[in-house]
Amino acid sequence: MKYFRKLFFITLTVFLTSCNSQDKSDYKYSKNESEQFLDEIGAKATISIGAFTERKKQPTSLVHLYTRYPISKTKLEEFNENNGTIINKDDDIWDFTTCTFKDYELINEKNEKLQIVDNEIAVNLQEYSLWDYDNVLCQNLGIKIKLDKEYEKLKGHILIDFEMPGKVNKKIKIPVDITIYDKLPE
Repeated sequence: MKYFRKLFFITLTVFLTSCNSQDKSDYKYSKNESEQFLDEIGAKATISIGAFTERKKQPTSLVHLYTRYPISKTKLEEFNENNGTIINKDDDIWDFTTCTFKDYELINEKNEKLQIVDNEIAVNLQEYSLWDYDNVLCQNLGIKIKLDKEYEKLKGHILIDFEMPGKVNKKIKIPVDITIYDKLPE
């Protein structure tokens, strides 16, 4: 029985450590590439309503961080060769980005201060659609942010710390000035 427990423990340990898909050894990007990526997504980062809110025009407790990044030359070739599709391998630079909410002030139309739910959790950027911006194909990226109260109008700011492997990080302060009547940015 002792032998079985040891074997089970070793097997479980090997399995659990091999399941970490974001292992640092998988990170193939240089410090310079990481810094350029963070500069680019930081420059394009905005806070907006979501598509559901745009359609329904009803008070909501969700906001979205949107940003974008040009896809690599290799991915662009794949996109063109495969009639507009790319196979996601979870090894793009944005797959290794974590985001932590460091500071924020969000005030609705009732002059209430809203709180981000689970604001201590580091989250990853989600991949949204590909989009052409001025003849450059970009991967849209974002985070859905849940608030503790609803709003029709929301003003303030969010300070986010974007971090990459190798302790490369960038803090971005994003102004917030949105209403449920806004149009989504393209």
